[in-house]
Amino acid sequence: MQLKSLWDYFEQEVFNIESSDIFWNPYNGENTELDIKDGYLIRRNNLKNYLHQFNQFPEYMLIGEAPGPWGCRFSGLAFTSERQLVEGSLPFSGQQSSTFTPPVVERSGTVLWGILKPYHPNFFVWNSIPFHPTDPGKPLSIRTPRKNELKQYSYILQGMIEIIKPKSLIAIGRKAEQSLEYLGFECVYVRHPSRGGANVFRRGIAEIFSS
Repeated sequence: MQLKSLWDYFEQEVFNIESSDIFWNPYNGENTELDIKDGYLIRRNNLKNYLHQFNQFPEYMLIGEAPGPWGCRFSGLAFTSERQLVEGSLPFSGQQSSTFTPPVVERSGTVLWGILKPYHPNFFVWNSIPFHPTDPGKPLSIRTPRKNELKQYSYILQGMIEIIKPKSLIAIGRKAEQSLEYLGFECVYVRHPSRGGANVFRRGIAEIFSS
C-alpha cells in the first residue's frame, strides 16, 4: 500500500479521538441503534480498502467540509455512501456498517463519483474535519462546523497534505476553501454539488482535470 504512511497517520491522529454529542468520529464511535456490531472497525477497513487503490500518491486532493449523515458517517469515506461500496459501482468495494435496509445513499457522493470515477486513482477525497458535526441528541443531523472547530482540527488536514504533497488542492465548497486558506495553502474552488450545485460542480471539475 503506497499510502501506508497515511494509514499510520490516521491511526495516530484520527482513530483515537472520542466521539461527543456534537462530533461523531466514524472510526471510533458506535451507536447500537444505527451501527451494526463493530461498525467503526468496518469503516476503518473501508478506508484501508480505499488506500489500497493507490500505487502512488495522487496529484489531486479534493477537500470537502465534513462527513454527512448519509455518506462518510457510515461508509468511512468522504463523499461516498455505503450503498455505493456494497453495490459495486465504484473502483473499490466495502462493507455496510449501518443497520439500515437498504444501505444509505448520499446524493453528493453519487454526483461526485459519477463525474470523477474516470480520473481514479489520480485524486484523493477527504474533508476539512474528519468528524460528523451534529446537533446534541440528534445523531443523524448535520450542522455547519464553526470557525473555531475548523481551526481546532486543522492540524489533521495539514498533516495529510504534507504526506500526500498533491500538485493541486481542490476545495469543494466555501468552508473547505476557508480551511485551506487558514492553513496557508493555495487551492482551486469548486461549487459543492449539493443544493442544486451539481451542474456547476461538474463544469468546475471538468475544467480542472482537462487542463
